[in-house]
Amino acid sequence: MRAEAEKRHMDGVYVLLLFAVFAGCILLVLLFGASSYEKLIERDNQSFEQRTGVSYIAAKLRHNDVAGGAWVASFSDKSDRNADDTDTLYLTFIGDDGVLVPEYYTKIYYYDGFIREILCEDGLTLTPEAGNEIMAASGLSFEQNGNCISVAVTDEEGIQTKLSLTLRSN
Repeated sequence: MRAEAEKRHMDGVYVLLLFAVFAGCILLVLLFGASSYEKLIERDNQSFEQRTGVSYIAAKLRHNDVAGGAWVASFSDKSDRNADDTDTLYLTFIGDDGVLVPEYYTKIYYYDGFIREILCEDGLTLTPEAGNEIMAASGLSFEQNGNCISVAVTDEEGIQTKLSLTLRSN
C-alpha cells in the first residue's frame, strides 16, 4: 500500500515537472516572439518616416502636373533660384475647374527643423516662419533639370531619401 502511494506521489511530481517544462517553453517562445515583433515595428516605423516626406511632395507634384504648374526657386523670389539659401518648390494653385490660378501658389520648403508649406498670393511678402509645419526633418533640397524635379529629404536621424519625378505636362 505504501509503495502504491509513493508511486502516485511520483506520478504527480512527473506531471507537475512536465507542466513546468511546457510552461517554460511557452514563455520562451512568447519572449522571443515579442522581441521579434518589436524589431519589426521599429523597422517599419523608421521606413515610414523616411518615405513620408518624399511621398508627400511627390503627391503634391503629381497633382500639379500641368504646364507651368511647378518649379524650383528661392523662398524670397519665385523667379531667382539664388536670391536666398532656402530651396523652395513652387506649385501654382489649381482652381475647382482645373484651370491654373496664377495669382496664388503653394511654397514647400525647409525651415527651422520642419518641412513647411504655405499658400500665398503673388506679390505678398511672407517670412518662412509663416508656413505650416508638415513634418520634422533636418533638411530638404530640390533640383530642377528641365521637366525633372529631384527631391532629397533628410530625416531627423540624418538619413537622406531621394526621389526624382518627371513632369509630363511640360
